[in-house]
Amino acid sequence: MKKTNKLLSICLCALMLLNSGCSFYKLPDIENHNLDEYYKGDAAVYKTLYSSETMSLNYLSTNALVDNVICSNVIDCLIDYDSYGKVVPGLAKSWDSNSAMTQWTFHLRDNLKWVDHNGNYYDEVTSDDWLCAAEYADDNDLSKPIDFTVEAPDEKTIIYTLKDSCPFFLSMLSYSAFLPVSRSYLKKVGPMFAKDHKNLLYCGAFILHYFQPFEKQILVKNPSYWDKENVYIDRVENYYDYDASDVSVEMFLEGSIDRAIIPYDQLVKSLEDPEISKHIHRSRPDSSFTYFYAFNFDPQFDEKYDPENWKKAVVNENFRKAVMASLYRVSLLSIYEPEDPASLISNTITPPRSLWIEGQDYTQLPALNAISGRDSYSIAQAKYFRKLAKAELDEEGVKYPIKILMPYDPSVEGWVKEAYKAELMIEAALGRNFVDVVVEAGNDTGFTTSVIESGKYAFTKCRWGANFSDPLTWAEPFTDDYEYTFWNRCSDTKISFLNARWNSMIQQASSINYSQKRRYIAFAEAEKFLINNAIIVPISIMNGDGYEMCNLNEFEGEFAPYGAARRRYKHMHLYNSSMNMDEYKAAYDQWLKGF
Repeated sequence: MKKTNKLLSICLCALMLLNSGCSFYKLPDIENHNLDEYYKGDAAVYKTLYSSETMSLNYLSTNALVDNVICSNVIDCLIDYDSYGKVVPGLAKSWDSNSAMTQWTFHLRDNLKWVDHNGNYYDEVTSDDWLCAAEYADDNDLSKPIDFTVEAPDEKTIIYTLKDSCPFFLSMLSYSAFLPVSRSYLKKVGPMFAKDHKNLLYCGAFILHYFQPFEKQILVKNPSYWDKENVYIDRVENYYDYDASDVSVEMFLEGSIDRAIIPYDQLVKSLEDPEISKHIHRSRPDSSFTYFYAFNFDPQFDEKYDPENWKKAVVNENFRKAVMASLYRVSLLSIYEPEDPASLISNTITPPRSLWIEGQDYTQLPALNAISGRDSYSIAQAKYFRKLAKAELDEEGVKYPIKILMPYDPSVEGWVKEAYKAELMIEAALGRNFVDVVVEAGNDTGFTTSVIESGKYAFTKCRWGANFSDPLTWAEPFTDDYEYTFWNRCSDTKISFLNARWNSMIQQASSINYSQKRRYIAFAEAEKFLINNAIIVPISIMNGDGYEMCNLNEFEGEFAPYGAARRRYKHMHLYNSSMNMDEYKAAYDQWLKGF
């Protein structure tokens, strides 16, 4: 039955896509024909399937990833990024700040236009659109990433005044609070704003010309876009299919769609198939996320896992270092990246290639250079630290084996396999008479809230994503405002001292605004302190979308290790074929040389 349903889904999707050329005559562009050029037979049309529907088109309030895929392509920011993460002018042609970096002034380009879903001109984009967006956030009690006020002294000038100095303010401009909205249009449509594609205005590279939830989304090149010469795709057609992951590969091979992500459970088989593998390449590793294993210093789990015994063990530095040294990350990461798992390893919390200072990778600064180049895995070291820990833990009355509750998220592909691999590694290195790793499935919805933030673990994998371009963003999960390791709640004097010392280092680093290099050096010292004291175990960066077949070259597009830049189609060309592994590696290596 499953195979029959799969074949039926493929046939229906193929029929829909074959008939999609007729959709131009059905869509509401007959009256003014503004978009005719992008529906011609020779138009560059990028087609995909998707299985998670957009929840909201209101770019002023949503931060969901599934929503940002559309929003980032239809609404432009004040600044853009090139393909190497360098900030370049966007809707603002220039900007400047005062020496304290508390006031930022932006100067808009000429001839910026708002258009409707049919490409019809509505109004000019002016500085008041940013003032209106800020008022909308206040009126609707929407969160802001930073305290600010905004002024619009004339139609082309926007002035943001910040409560505190912020040297990385430019990297926050893709947040909803800093996107424009037309005041007159917002007043005109009222509560219908962004309820569908017809109740939105567009100032980005594309227009959401058609949107029927759970059917299809059609993005069309904006004919009034200020930089349309750098938009090479005429139309993006996304077709909904609940079984997209099951049918995408076959539909790509048939030529019906232009992208297919290889499902985790089909990867090895697909790579061994010569007809399929010649189209497959990996996606770019995602340095906007870091993965680390966290120790919980304030356990809230059930008595059967002996939280009091864990409290005695986890405060011992040698015990934590023994666990750290027992994890063979290459083996763990091979679950997700079988060809080159070492490429995902991150020895630091801050991912490589996520921050740069004077042409140098932040992770290569003196404080982190040695850590970046070492492998924390060492059976010899694990046994050495175990021996030291055992003597110290005996004096504290610790009971053996020490139970280590290690939950995993069952909704994440591969994690269950990783959890059991990690269990074997830790127990093999340290001995089952010393530790007993207890692997359990957590909730498959809301794992972070129900498990990690609730303290219902002893040791587990966590994820953190960059919110802006500054080392502070990678320090945030370990501050008192976030609930990851809970080391700020630990009553042990040694941990309290470490926590206080680290917080002092972070506060000092955060106060350095006169020199970016000195600021980065200070943050690097704080990160070194955290890792060397084994408060967490750095694991990897994100694997992107894994392996795929795709007729785009993602290295042509905008890039930033935070925000929505990587989801934009601007600058990308549509090709007749997908890169193979060798072509991808050459393109990736060439891209890395650009940093």
